[in-house]
Amino acid sequence: MRFTIIVVILLSALIVSCRTDGRSLAADKTSGNSPQAKAKFTDQKLNEISGIAASRKNKNVFWVHNDSGDKAQIFAISEDGQLLCTIQMPGIEAQDWEDIAIGPGPEQDSSYIYIGDIGDNQAKRDIKTIYRIMERDLSSVKTGAVLIEMAVDAIHFRFPDGSRDAETLMSDPLTGDLYIVSKRENQVGVYRLAFPQTTKEILTAAFQLKLPVTQVTAGDISIDGRHILLKNYEQIFYWSRDDGQSIKNALKNFPHFLNYMTEPQGEAICFSPDLDGYYTISEMANKGYTILYFYPYQFKK
Repeated sequence: MRFTIIVVILLSALIVSCRTDGRSLAADKTSGNSPQAKAKFTDQKLNEISGIAASRKNKNVFWVHNDSGDKAQIFAISEDGQLLCTIQMPGIEAQDWEDIAIGPGPEQDSSYIYIGDIGDNQAKRDIKTIYRIMERDLSSVKTGAVLIEMAVDAIHFRFPDGSRDAETLMSDPLTGDLYIVSKRENQVGVYRLAFPQTTKEILTAAFQLKLPVTQVTAGDISIDGRHILLKNYEQIFYWSRDDGQSIKNALKNFPHFLNYMTEPQGEAICFSPDLDGYYTISEMANKGYTILYFYPYQFKK
């Protein structure tokens, strides 16, 4: 038992601290993996971006939201720097929205946006909520429009092992399961809400495993379900997933380390729909603007 504890501690220290050495583990990483500044956003409506998801229905469009303190609303932004539209959700309280994901939902062949009201800095909220809306086609929406969404589903859940602060929400496109990753523990926990998620009762998320990393602020599962990203303020971790493999078993493997240029309060990441890289964006902090970065990386299809 003592040997096992020592191994876990050493592994945790390795993942958190060996940022430079660990990068060599990403065998399919190319030298052209430096970040590209795709767009600069100065609109103060986007001052505390905490989550990003690549649209499934609108090319070169991303859904983002702000951290706690904002209204219950999400924004569609373009890769060339436009705020395309705002979707507001009357009657919904945004306590601490921390991440956003896109995946399957109640209706087949439709994509749904999931917004995680899962932040809890003091770990005092017993019940967390994930809001679900159907993704819209924006082709006929006027730039800058404010849209109202009344069809909002609320998925309420609690953690099985006490209140947790979490900033990561992911949707598995292969199963529809939702995954939440806690933030503040020395070894964060991964939890699962199995599909279909009912809105009629409070669910208990199923504990999956612990990861030897801390301060996880965002994550994403690729559109084909074969790749997983998690990030904290300093590093990006990547796992590949074999055919027929569960998310839990994929995360049991040692991760690759992908390139990341630290951002001011960087809490958002998503895959490119074409799997030719990944995007990050951060809060504005005191800079008055934020930048959408793209990292070229050829994920295996």
